[in-house]
Amino acid sequence: MKKLLKLGLGLSVFALAACANGGGAKKDGEIDIVTTFYPVYEFTKQVVGDDANVELLIPAGTEVHDFEPSAKNIATIQEADAFVYENENMETWVPHLLESVDAEKVNVNKATEGMLLLPGGHEDHDHEEDHDHEEEGHHHAFDPHVWLSPSRSIQLVETIRDGLSEKYPEKKEDFGKNAAAYIEKLQDLDKEYTDTLSAAKQKYFVTQHTAFAYLALDYGLKQVSITGLSADEDPTPARLAQLTNYIKENDIKYIYFEENASKSIAETLAKEAGVSLDVLNPLESLTDEAMKDGADYISVMQDNLKALEKTTSQPGKDIVPEEGEAAKTVYQGYFEDSAVKDRSLSDYAGDWQSVYPYLLDGTLDQVWDYKAKLSGTMTAAEYKEYYDTGYKTDINQIKIDDKTMEFIINGESHKYNYKYVGYKILTYKKGNRGVRFLFEATDTDAGDYKFVQFSDHKIAPGETDHFHIFYGGESQEKLFEEMEKWPTYYPSDMNAMEIAQEMLAH
Repeated sequence: MKKLLKLGLGLSVFALAACANGGGAKKDGEIDIVTTFYPVYEFTKQVVGDDANVELLIPAGTEVHDFEPSAKNIATIQEADAFVYENENMETWVPHLLESVDAEKVNVNKATEGMLLLPGGHEDHDHEEDHDHEEEGHHHAFDPHVWLSPSRSIQLVETIRDGLSEKYPEKKEDFGKNAAAYIEKLQDLDKEYTDTLSAAKQKYFVTQHTAFAYLALDYGLKQVSITGLSADEDPTPARLAQLTNYIKENDIKYIYFEENASKSIAETLAKEAGVSLDVLNPLESLTDEAMKDGADYISVMQDNLKALEKTTSQPGKDIVPEEGEAAKTVYQGYFEDSAVKDRSLSDYAGDWQSVYPYLLDGTLDQVWDYKAKLSGTMTAAEYKEYYDTGYKTDINQIKIDDKTMEFIINGESHKYNYKYVGYKILTYKKGNRGVRFLFEATDTDAGDYKFVQFSDHKIAPGETDHFHIFYGGESQEKLFEEMEKWPTYYPSDMNAMEIAQEMLAH
């Protein structure tokens, strides 16, 4: 809350300043672009070349997650021609900032626009005591670190190129040529990663900064994080003992830290736990000195690849995360019978849209790609085929209240009254289970909509956020046999990308 108050004050200060100076109109006639942190800055510079001035807002040495824009920073953005940021899960202050930015004047570009992100998690960073932070560490609803996968960085560059080209059509050709030349370099980097890591003898790598999920996913590796381990502070004796046992049990040779890992912790771990430390640079910033020495995104990512090779070139067993196997949840189909409770139709009340059109138009293709890489059991094409069967339906929309359901097919309405008639617990081939909640139409002319069953991964009363539906005119028992087709519905006010992101999050 204090952060928001500070930001709000900063916005107010800027608003007053803008009124006083007429908005700070530029005089040089050149395109001025403000970018947030290093990868966004580098990619934008590569796109615009000499056709624009590009400014880096967050300086090297500043923790990007903790950055709060000053009144001066806000003024700089407001006076720019364009503002490029990565994602609100990284630059958490941006949504509040954009409330004050004149979008007619400042071209705002989100580099991850159109990209689905992995569910987020916790990153351990120890900070000095700061009561502005509600919790220690950083929590992302979704993981923003896509730039650490060379293959995904190509898409970031393309998105920045397209956004700026739309704003400055007279520069489109130049921006396109610049981007193409840089993308070719990124493609070469992607090939280096693919060729090197496809031959990995050890797929698991252990890191203190859990920023490398996309890199791992795209190149066939598994990131394992060690929690509660700071890059610049020795572990306690108790933690060191735990860590030593964990390292020896899993035969870990390297633990990867950020570049600021202290010699003290390296020496302590090397001596007590028999493990070496190396650097995986998350590339959130580069110092002016490093850039003057020729360091850039590609050279640092090449250094990261060489560091990873120290692990991947040595055969080893699968490394178990410290926290062990993830708990089995109700959502995954693991629960006690006694936990199942009756539900009412009001749990499903709302205006719902079928997701099937989004499968057909390709919006969900990113979901299938993620699923294929995460599971390794089916290809993306096989997942799409599987869900094409599951989602297929001609019911475009369903409207539900506490007594009725209205099924809409190509504008034609079929509306009936329903009563709740109980639930059925089903056991699936994998050993997990699901609950279907059963409803029956009281209208005699309901036909194919006489019997309805809902499955929404919940087992007790509570509003649903999406559901699978089964319906027919024969009997409830007949519907229990249906396992391959489960038309799926999300709220009608969600757009396609929001639905796809929600699917991936679960």
